[in-house]
Amino acid sequence: MNEFIIDTNQYIIAKDQNNNDVDNKKVQDIVFQIILEIDRICRKHKIDYALSFGSALGLYKYGDFIPWDDDADIVIDYFDYSRFVEALKSDLKDNFSFDCYLTNPRYNPLIPALKIRDKGTCIKEANRFTLPDHTKDRGLFVDVCLFMGVPSDKKEHLKLIKYSKHRMVKYVVGDAFLHLKMKKTKRKLLEFEKKVAEKYKDSDYVSQTVIIPFQDHPYGMVHELAFPRSVIYPFKEYDFRGHKIFSFNNIKEFSRLRYGDNSLKKYDEATCQYVESYPHKKKKSGHLKKIFFLHK
Repeated sequence: MNEFIIDTNQYIIAKDQNNNDVDNKKVQDIVFQIILEIDRICRKHKIDYALSFGSALGLYKYGDFIPWDDDADIVIDYFDYSRFVEALKSDLKDNFSFDCYLTNPRYNPLIPALKIRDKGTCIKEANRFTLPDHTKDRGLFVDVCLFMGVPSDKKEHLKLIKYSKHRMVKYVVGDAFLHLKMKKTKRKLLEFEKKVAEKYKDSDYVSQTVIIPFQDHPYGMVHELAFPRSVIYPFKEYDFRGHKIFSFNNIKEFSRLRYGDNSLKKYDEATCQYVESYPHKKKKSGHLKKIFFLHK
């Protein structure tokens, strides 16, 4: 019996420059190459990484991407961030690029800490106007998020997230509408992030960096913000598209905590296989509007 949900449907992700449909397979094959490059660099430089969020859920349910997904999420530890950036500077292959708030004064600190992009594509994103990231290239991407220790009490955790929420409107107005660099606000956010990471570095609970606003209710899907450290660490190798790729120590429990019991795969006694309970009408990508394939 296959331990994963089998989904052979074709999902249309976006339109290309000729207004033709671009399906999930074409997009995910490109994104997977970025994942392999991250894996190569992290192994070489002995930096721990893990497929995370929707990518971890896809690994648990499908042994692959969520079929209708259009990007991937990677997590590294907050205290490995600067070392990872230096590794990318020296070793990232020429067909990829990266941007982050350590190297780009305009990079938005209110989104995942780093983006690694494919140079052979150019995309139009749905939320590009209000949350521009100011990356140099606009290709298909993998988000790199930072995990840090956080309070075990959820109310205390939410108080920390409110710090960036209260600054988000000011940042978005200044950055997206007035085209200001917002250096002071950005500096304060990063100082706050560092202070929290150091204070809770030995906490039994971990989560995404607290300077990401509204991470508690994206699309109404989030059930838990923080996770027992033992669920996340140590990262483990899993089979993913014929390769060994790292993810969380217990991806099933992470998926249950993050997305709820209904997110888990269900076993159908009648067909003797795992089935999907997620509503078909919701099976659509959320990031992309258009993909341009660049021919060199």
